[in-house]
Amino acid sequence: MKQKLKSSVKFCLSALMASSVIQAAIAEPEPDGGDTRRLETIRVEGQAVDALTSDIAVDFAEFGTQVQLISSEEIETGGFTNFGELASGLIRGANIGYSPDEGEFTIRIDGGTDRDTLLLVDGVPYFDRSSPLEDLWPATAIDPRMIDSVEVYRGGNSLYFGSNGGLGVVSVRTKEPDGTTKGQFGVYAGAFKTREIYGNMSLPLDKDGKHSILVFGRSYETDAHELFSKEAYGDNVLALGGRHEFPYSYNSLGLKYLWQIGPDTEFRAGATYSTIDFRDSFPQSTVFQPNFTEFPIYNAAFKHRFNDKLKINLEAHYQDPQLKNNEIDARICQIPRLGDLPSDIQAIAADQGITGFSTAAAFEAFAASVPGLPAGCVTNPYGSAGSAGDDNWNGGSSYYINQDPDSPFYGQPYGTIENPFPIGAPIGYVVQSTASFGDGGLTKGFGTTDQRESGYVDYGFNARATYTLNDYVEIVAGVQNTSYKDNSDDSFGVRDVKLTSTGVYGDLRLSLPVLEGFSGSFAARQDFNDNFDDQSVWKVGLRQNFGYGLYARGSGGTSYSLPKIDEIGAFGAGANINPGLQPQEVDAFNVGAGIDGDIFGGTYNVEVGYFETDIKNLFSSRAVGAVCLEYANDLTNPLFDNLTNDTAAIEQNRRNIIAPDDFCSTAANGLSDPGETVAVNALANQDIKGFTIDVAFDFDKWQADFSYTDMESLEPNPVYGTLARLDGTSTNLDFVIPGAAGNSELRQSSERPEWTLSGLVTYTPNENWVFSLNPRWQGPEWAYAGTSLARLVDTDGNRVVEDMNFGDYFVLNGSVQYFMGDEKQHRFLIRGVNLLGEDYFERASGGSTYTRDRAVVRGEIGPNDSAYYRQYGWNGKPRSFWIQYEYSF
Repeated sequence: MKQKLKSSVKFCLSALMASSVIQAAIAEPEPDGGDTRRLETIRVEGQAVDALTSDIAVDFAEFGTQVQLISSEEIETGGFTNFGELASGLIRGANIGYSPDEGEFTIRIDGGTDRDTLLLVDGVPYFDRSSPLEDLWPATAIDPRMIDSVEVYRGGNSLYFGSNGGLGVVSVRTKEPDGTTKGQFGVYAGAFKTREIYGNMSLPLDKDGKHSILVFGRSYETDAHELFSKEAYGDNVLALGGRHEFPYSYNSLGLKYLWQIGPDTEFRAGATYSTIDFRDSFPQSTVFQPNFTEFPIYNAAFKHRFNDKLKINLEAHYQDPQLKNNEIDARICQIPRLGDLPSDIQAIAADQGITGFSTAAAFEAFAASVPGLPAGCVTNPYGSAGSAGDDNWNGGSSYYINQDPDSPFYGQPYGTIENPFPIGAPIGYVVQSTASFGDGGLTKGFGTTDQRESGYVDYGFNARATYTLNDYVEIVAGVQNTSYKDNSDDSFGVRDVKLTSTGVYGDLRLSLPVLEGFSGSFAARQDFNDNFDDQSVWKVGLRQNFGYGLYARGSGGTSYSLPKIDEIGAFGAGANINPGLQPQEVDAFNVGAGIDGDIFGGTYNVEVGYFETDIKNLFSSRAVGAVCLEYANDLTNPLFDNLTNDTAAIEQNRRNIIAPDDFCSTAANGLSDPGETVAVNALANQDIKGFTIDVAFDFDKWQADFSYTDMESLEPNPVYGTLARLDGTSTNLDFVIPGAAGNSELRQSSERPEWTLSGLVTYTPNENWVFSLNPRWQGPEWAYAGTSLARLVDTDGNRVVEDMNFGDYFVLNGSVQYFMGDEKQHRFLIRGVNLLGEDYFERASGGSTYTRDRAVVRGEIGPNDSAYYRQYGWNGKPRSFWIQYEYSF
């Protein structure tokens, strides 16, 4: 029988236990399975925790950590097709970076960075270690059809899990074999030509079920909704076909194995292979950019209870994600360089005192005075303009045919000496991109000749022992190793360096009789790191139950984030290693108080919480020439004559970072290219403060959870105190940028909503029907203009382009489920997204540079013109519907 849908999103869940429950929970386990009795007595959001909840979630909730539980029944109400949608809809305070429909996304909770929210799947850290092509986000590899539950542990939780857990841990638990025969098969279809088939089946390998396996797979294809509106595209990118569908494809196959060695001993192993193929070209640059990712992931776990006092847990993993990032860039007819022209033409220019051409008009005027000199790009060009195709070569596009009725070449293809491509126009074909380091060869092309794979290897283990001394004292001790290194093609030139972190940790848990209803956890960890400084972290968790359902909880501690492969200087020849780079460190504090109990034949919970997080030494990257004083062009002997940055500009760039002076002297001695980047630490801290209000109830037919999160996530304002500049000029005015942009030292972090109100409401009129609504109401969320755009003002002194608030929207999703069959084995679902038809952005650009636009290439506008920039957003889904059928046995 299908389990009745329990209360939905467990927002801000803490372990809500009366004092008698606390004492029962920490008592010595019974020989016949004391953990079972413990699960039966602990209450979370007013309900008894079931056997699907992990031991560590129970422990954390019991000793002061804020825990949120999301069940498979709750997940089913959403019909989610990827984990980004699930997190946005069900995890309290979650903010999704990038776009799930684009095939890549990050998860951030409670106003922090994605560096400090650790995502675990069956103990495997799904965290990007960086690749030389672009980031690889394993979160996209999660199969939502295989998720059994999600547990969220808020506050600093690096102590048990290693680095990157400074704001919390999102732990995904997937379906497992259990020695019985069972399974699910389903299909899903609807908007945007979406079609999906999935299934999993568990079966025993012997008559006793000691050995069993689970096989699973999924194939999901969709054209996806339109990510970018036509207005977002630059003219040349649009002309070359850059506006197109963004199809997304997910395919996976996996196997899990269980050996139930004894009543208190088990061994599990799993292997999955997932591929995620998608496009993510952008409106201002690339024309066509398909990505092909592979995620082979392996994991194993061993659990054993020696006696009623001692038990151990061991987990290990290995993963080897790979990426092929094909990138086709717009090829534009450029202004010819004087040195690329024939020598006789150069001589003519010299006679006229011409040393170069800064605008297309200047060259066109010169060409008009020289017989036979084309004023644009031709089939046999001067310099590197390349060849040109005619209309047929470009798929029937009429853009490459002269459409000017007043031209003597009307109706003829461009690309001849008589009818060249105009400067600033696309010349009819595109080129493949190269890596910015390595051997300089093509890396983002197609086929075996010029297509290169990039990726990394990540492996490690986590072993933990728990010893219950008596009713009042429990001790946990563990050791964890995490190792990762680059695994990319040699053509990228990545140095062979491995980052290894080995940590030992311990936790003393007390429930003393001197204060009835009190429990406390006091833990510490020491990490020994290769290629990075050793680190120490600590955590304290406290909980007090007052009786009558009243409780208070609190936790605090420290955490840190290991650098990625590129940040330790592995990319390139090695000159971009910053010896002064420090770890990103996090101090987290989280408290709450609430009440739970029984009412109207059901349960309820109300809680008010407060969290405070301080992040220092934030990782960032800067161009060498922008932050090293040795590269200033006003030196007596500048390193590079073509640089335009002076000492004052470099000092301005260094004001918000810990200056990498040791690195700079090394880079200058090696004459490193000023365009190379170096990892640095931000000088100022990021301060995050917020409070939460959570209300949940679970009655016979109605279940609901509502959560409000108010969040102040402050970061240094990089344009504070910057002088304004008249739009279209290069002259600074005598006042700073007007408004908050120029006058506030701090600002809300970009892409962090100031507040959210979300929930899940479920109505179950009988055992066959389930109706659900999943609303999300969000306050302001900002995408900021860069300094060059933010400083531009009109003649009245007003900013020409304001920062972009893409928040302040309300999105309502919902579903209807119907169960058929004697065992409710047939499940039908109709899913609706954005039922009210809200126009909104999932993400936004506060001002991208459109360097491939015609006017920019022609030199008619530049970085001091507002027309050089454009703001655009990633469109949220329009109103759309899907239908799902699932058979369970």
